Amino acid sequence: MPQELTLLMNLQALDQELREQEQALAKITGRIDELRGATEQAEAELETLKTEEQQAVLARKELERTLAEGEEQIRDKRMRLSLIRNERELQALGHEVESLKESNQRLETELLGRMEVSDQHTARLKELTDLIRQKRSELKAAEKEVANQAEVLKGEIVKRRIERDKLAEGIEPPLRQRYAMLFERRHGLAVASAKAGTCQGCRMRIPPQLYNQIQKHQTIQFCPNCQRILYVEPKSAGDSD
Repeated sequence: MPQELTLLMNLQALDQELREQEQALAKITGRIDELRGATEQAEAELETLKTEEQQAVLARKELERTLAEGEEQIRDKRMRLSLIRNERELQALGHEVESLKESNQRLETELLGRMEVSDQHTARLKELTDLIRQKRSELKAAEKEVANQAEVLKGEIVKRRIERDKLAEGIEPPLRQRYAMLFERRHGLAVASAKAGTCQGCRMRIPPQLYNQIQKHQTIQFCPNCQRILYVEPKSAGDSD
């Protein structure tokens, strides 16, 4: 078997291991990112809700002030009603009193609605506060739990990369580049075995003449369909092709 083919097979094994380790690391850090994102989202909602509630409190106070002024005006006009003897003035003042009462009723309805919303805000504020406390606790525990795992994985990845780069130096640059492209495009399988005249990477039949060349292991051959680098496993006793 050509030395470069052996190097490519070993390189692929290292690259596959590296990919698995990097995926494991991403999964670990992804859990932390997910918890951190959920915490930050809840914190942002809490701040928005606090701002809205502050504005709602000011609006309720303004409504209460306007309502109190309206009640005062009604009391004042009712006192004046007892002093007026002119029928026309009595009717006009009576209309003013009724108008003020209607206005106050609308204000009371609006105020009650705002109070209901405030009750909902209060419940949600408590819910968010409890949620944030829980998420922060989970985040702290998760960070502590995965810190050592992540460091170990990072160390192993660095070692494998050094080993991988050293191994890759023994392969001619054009072939190394082609392998890298295939590894990326073929989901981590750039070097595939040929068995019984079939590429085990794409499951397509290999032309007989090409298959014979692959079995001789004299030069590096590629699958005409998927372009993977092909090799044939050494036969063991009792095997037939």
